Amino acid sequence: MKNYKVAAVVVTYNRLELLKKCIDAIRNQTRKVDEIIVVNNLSTDGTFEWLTKQNDLTVITQENSGSAGGQYTGIKTAYEKGYDWIWCLDTDIIANNDALEKLLETKIINNSIGFLSSNIYYPDGNLAHANIPELSNSYDVLNMISKYHIVPILSASFGSVLFPREVIKKVGLPSKDFFIWGDDAEYTLRIIQNGFKGFLILQSIATHYNNYNESKPYKDLKISERKFLFGIRNMVYVNILRNRIIHNSKLRGYVSALGFVIRIYKQRNGSKLNLVDLFSLTRLYIKGFIFSPQIEKADE
Repeated sequence: MKNYKVAAVVVTYNRLELLKKCIDAIRNQTRKVDEIIVVNNLSTDGTFEWLTKQNDLTVITQENSGSAGGQYTGIKTAYEKGYDWIWCLDTDIIANNDALEKLLETKIINNSIGFLSSNIYYPDGNLAHANIPELSNSYDVLNMISKYHIVPILSASFGSVLFPREVIKKVGLPSKDFFIWGDDAEYTLRIIQNGFKGFLILQSIATHYNNYNESKPYKDLKISERKFLFGIRNMVYVNILRNRIIHNSKLRGYVSALGFVIRIYKQRNGSKLNLVDLFSLTRLYIKGFIFSPQIEKADE
């Protein structure tokens, strides 16, 4: 693994102080990366000015296209530069100094690996809700933990995840159409759909810094917020996709997506009737039902 070339990709938007810490953590890895690519989604908080003073970063500034558009640009850039592995991180993720080394020293490295995810905590020591991966079946989980101390997973976040080049070559790039939330779940599920495997590497640790460790992120969002509008639509799509891949059933996916929307409604309103929420969630369910994100191939 020492001979492989690795690029780190970080997407940022108006989080300058966290970006500085994230970059420092990458710089201080025990296994050094060959290049750090920062995609700046047109930040307005001094990020651009700070980035221009950093001599060891490759900086791409673009219109704000959300985390999905940022990861698309970063992964595409790293892939076209010929990197063997691409390590994707969110701006508010601070990786332990051996996080990359632990990912790369995974004992089962072979052609079936689709992605390797770090184990991400919140500063208080609890697992970060936003980065909890979806597990495989119980037998696979227990078998792989007992043999290799790693956990087979079906999807992961872009918090701290490593992709091999050959996988990107086969499955293409993340879809820009998601904008924010759900893009990472779709991409990693698509990798599973193509016959690869995903693993959570327990010894690779990172910390997620944001305002709160929320298990119900939609509960207090305004309906007009991008995270609500894109998040609900995207996760309806992801629910349908997941069930199509794992259970070979579109119908099960439609029911699962409907259950997701109903849970969001109950989290926001309990048993009260809220016509605005009801109308908005119904509309977003339909949007997710007909959503058809574009998938772009990765060119050499």
